[in-house]
Amino acid sequence: MTIKHPTPDTVRDLSDRLGLNLAEKDHPLYAELMQGMVESYERLDAMEAPGPDRPGRGKVGQAPDEAQNPHAAWTWMGPIEPTGKGVLDGYEVGVKDAICVAGMPAPNGSALLKDFIPDFDATVVTRVLAAGGTIKGKTACENLSFSGHSHTSNPPVQNPNAPGFAAGGSSSGSAAAIAAGDISMALGCDQGGSVRIPAAWSGIVGLKPTHGLVPYTGAYAMDATIDHCGPMGATVEDIARLLTAIAGPDGLDVRQANVPDTPVNYLDALSDTTAPKRIGLVKQGFGRPESEADSDALVREAADTFRAAGAVVEEIDLPTHMDCFDVWSAIVVGGTSELMFKQNGMATFEENFTDPAMLEAISGWRANPEGISPTAIPPFLMGSYMAENYQNRFYAKAQSLLKWMRAGYDKALDQYDMLVMPTIPFRATAMPGPDATLRERIELALPMVGNTAPFNAAGHPCLSIACGTVEGRPVGMMLVGKHFGEAGLISAAAQYEKARGA
Repeated sequence: MTIKHPTPDTVRDLSDRLGLNLAEKDHPLYAELMQGMVESYERLDAMEAPGPDRPGRGKVGQAPDEAQNPHAAWTWMGPIEPTGKGVLDGYEVGVKDAICVAGMPAPNGSALLKDFIPDFDATVVTRVLAAGGTIKGKTACENLSFSGHSHTSNPPVQNPNAPGFAAGGSSSGSAAAIAAGDISMALGCDQGGSVRIPAAWSGIVGLKPTHGLVPYTGAYAMDATIDHCGPMGATVEDIARLLTAIAGPDGLDVRQANVPDTPVNYLDALSDTTAPKRIGLVKQGFGRPESEADSDALVREAADTFRAAGAVVEEIDLPTHMDCFDVWSAIVVGGTSELMFKQNGMATFEENFTDPAMLEAISGWRANPEGISPTAIPPFLMGSYMAENYQNRFYAKAQSLLKWMRAGYDKALDQYDMLVMPTIPFRATAMPGPDATLRERIELALPMVGNTAPFNAAGHPCLSIACGTVEGRPVGMMLVGKHFGEAGLISAAAQYEKARGA
């Protein structure tokens, strides 16, 4: 691309905006020095950077018609046929709208990005196709993926199990498509619970893997600390099958610095009959201010299934679980404001793939700020306020507390094979009516992340599995394991699924 050469007027504007107070007589000198740097940028622009697969397939598919989309779960239909054979032979897979598929629109649930059609596949998409999977289409997600409800997508995603109630978010369409029987598996993203929340409220299975296990390359980021991509499925086997296809380093994602290179066939965990011996019910995950007694009771009853199989199931006191929410909150607020918006989604300055066209598309909010999701405005405002008045010290402090935070969970997991709590301590809430106020719509978005969000910061794997319904609305039980302990969670979940006759 051609870079516009800076002028003395450019220097004057920058000096005023940055508060440098450069002398007027020096503006031409600084402009000349900046112009000397332009050639380097132009040479850089001509270089080919490594990146994900660019299959050159052109625009693919079309928007769904009403008959295909009774729950508003889909935003774009394929199919895209597999490129290889493997564990996904014969399976159709949905891809969350926040994950790029070459030739398909990737608006991340927002009108701001409606014209962005990537020319590359996210790594997870490349791996699905290589493993024999067919991409059925793109599933709806919440506006900029910033809601745990399902009312901010356009149109809102409906819960197939409970008409008039939320499917959960932000991977709302993935959950609804699975719950409706359109597909048996889909990809989701999770920064505060966005795989597990819709899994719980829609009555399916969802896994947030260990941070970095699944490459995030080619998906819209909020903050590299908390970004996760994971499988969603109708059964535990679906989760195991899809995770086998997508897990492992891709060499492009800085989040994967500590991920082992050795491939794992998670389907093997399905036949592992080694039952968990000790399970800790996290006291702070139950009886929260937002909890419903019926939901808590169902999860405790589900945990008794493991007790009946011989496990020791006991309540444990883990007060840091409540503190960890505040650590996550500072990171997501800072990430949303500084990285998602001000840096146009470039969520890390370390070695990492970032697509220039995606950055340009995200930067469009500046020309159309009224298009920003109202649910993202409060963290954007608060993050800007904290950066400007407190120099981001609280974001930095939250990052420095991550090691302590993980250690609290790790200590508990040294004594227990897994931790258990409600995924969400209350059932799906109703969709807002046409007369709902702005406050009501915003306040619906994030009250359900109290149990899920801390593990986005701590990075432990968490699996949500349906454990019953209350008045027709599903309730999810969340299993938490050690870092890279996905096989153990899958094994335990499969045994629970079999015991309850699912």
